[in-house]
Amino acid sequence: MDRRGIAEVGGLSLGGGVFAVAAQQGIVGSIDWVLVVGLVACIGLAAAANYQARRKHAAQVATEAPTVTEDNYEQHGRPTAGDGGVPPDNASSSDDDR
Repeated sequence: MDRRGIAEVGGLSLGGGVFAVAAQQGIVGSIDWVLVVGLVACIGLAAAANYQARRKHAAQVATEAPTVTEDNYEQHGRPTAGDGGVPPDNASSSDDDR
C-alpha cells in the first residue's frame, strides 16, 4: 500500500478511535478499551479493503477506457451545437400527447 493509503487508513482508524472514546465517555462515563481497540481494528480493515477496491477499480477503468488521440477525439465527446447539434427526436411535439 502506498503512502496515501496508509495515511487514509491510519486517519480513519484514529478518527474512529477518538470518536469511540468520546462516545463512551459521554454516554457511559467510562471507557472500555477492548471495545475501542476492536472498533479501531475493524475500521482499519474496512478502510484498507475500501482503498484497495477503489485502486483496483480505477486501474480497471483506466485499462478499459478508449485511447483518445487528436485523430479520434470527436468520436468520444458529446455532440454540441457547433458540431451539428443533437439529432432530432422522431416523436411529435404537439401538446396533445401530454
